[in-house]
Amino acid sequence: MTRFALVLAAFLAGLQPAMAAPNAQLVASVQHRLDALGFAAVDAGQLSTRQIAALHMQLNRRSFTPGPRRWDTQQKVKVILRWDPPRTD
Repeated sequence: MTRFALVLAAFLAGLQPAMAAPNAQLVASVQHRLDALGFAAVDAGQLSTRQIAALHMQLNRRSFTPGPRRWDTQQKVKVILRWDPPRTD
């Protein structure tokens, strides 16, 4: 029984977690907000899941008001967009 438990534990430890693609509705929402902020050239469908999540959290209603907050948001978006290379799947 102990041998089986060790084999099972080793097998489970070697498994890689499956990476799910971001939800299509979330990607479309982020794309719409990127377009409104001046990043229309960015294809949100090519971004990683963590970039989509970070952009979703960053691009709230207050980020679109004119002034320093909008400029700050644009700078943060530029940082997020450089996190990961584009997806190839």
